[in-house]
Amino acid sequence: MAEQTKQDRHALIDSLRAVALAGVIAMNMMTFSGLAYLTPEMRAEMLGTFDHMVWAFLRIFVDGKALAAFSFMFGFSFSIILNKALAADERPGRRFIRRLGTLFLIGLFNALFLFWADILMTYALLGLILPLAARLPTRLITALALALILAAPLTLALGGYGAPAPVPRGHLDSLDAYASPQIADTLRQNWHMIMNASESADSMLVLRLFTLSGLFLLGLAAGKSGLVLALAENRARLLGLGLALTLAGLLMKLALRFAVEAEGIWALLNLQGPVMALGYLLLIGAALAGPAASGVRWLLAPLGRMTLTGYLMSAVFGQLIFYGWGFGLIGQLGTLAVLAVAAGLYALLLLFAQLWFRHFLVGPWEWLWRSMTNMKPQPIAGNHAPR
Repeated sequence: MAEQTKQDRHALIDSLRAVALAGVIAMNMMTFSGLAYLTPEMRAEMLGTFDHMVWAFLRIFVDGKALAAFSFMFGFSFSIILNKALAADERPGRRFIRRLGTLFLIGLFNALFLFWADILMTYALLGLILPLAARLPTRLITALALALILAAPLTLALGGYGAPAPVPRGHLDSLDAYASPQIADTLRQNWHMIMNASESADSMLVLRLFTLSGLFLLGLAAGKSGLVLALAENRARLLGLGLALTLAGLLMKLALRFAVEAEGIWALLNLQGPVMALGYLLLIGAALAGPAASGVRWLLAPLGRMTLTGYLMSAVFGQLIFYGWGFGLIGQLGTLAVLAVAAGLYALLLLFAQLWFRHFLVGPWEWLWRSMTNMKPQPIAGNHAPR
């Protein structure tokens, strides 16, 4: 019974990762498709009424929230790594530094060759705080996490920053560059975007720096406190808390979008992203923890065990579908059609993960990550055994 509980716990964690990855892929496809490069005026002129409604829905309910949820799960995953190391009487610090260094190199590869808006390098750098924070009491980690999240909008207000805007917006040169059939043009534009896309996005970078760091620590604290077991044991209470956080974040987002400017004290409304993301995680986690959701966990968990592979493969398919060297659909599809592409791609990744783990222990990119971290090839063949 204890072993079954352990297996269910890992399946729930993996399922939550897979759900967060779905949102990340959906928003990344909006960039690959060219829609994110347009100005709001151009997008309003190009899209029909329904596509415009779908775009607004994504901006309100998904944009920023999926990345925030994914970041929380990154910190949560480190708590699992830490617990394994402590159980084996190992010191996780040095090995974890190598793990982050390897992740940075993988992110650099992704940014140069696949998707310039890579998040892995940021994760690798900000993740350096985790080995230090892991030594602290859980309550102190939680307090530091909340302080960092709160510091994000306060820094915007006190520093005189403007309202955060999506980094790709207005980079219209990307539409022509990525429509080129020459892969060399894609690589040149990737480099150009890496070096220049953030020049006018100081507010967004500040917001992400503090928010993601805080979410890393909050995920670490949640892992140390046994939150996953609490999901199964206190589903009703956590569902209520998740609903309250989701509604609070939604109200803040709607106020930012339709009522007020994010200036002065109103900059605190920028907390809507992490607040809504945490609400999502509680709602989805509590729902997936129920016995009736075992089939959903079975479907999602394999992809959740190879989210690095899923993230990188989605970038490959994004280029194949939208860029000029592939099918060349960049700038030709509306929001709903791009969302359908993202859903189809996600379904393909779910199938791939199911088939892959019938024969292998870890995902292909996860295997490379582990092998580079340990500086020697790691086992990969064989049916997956419960962790």
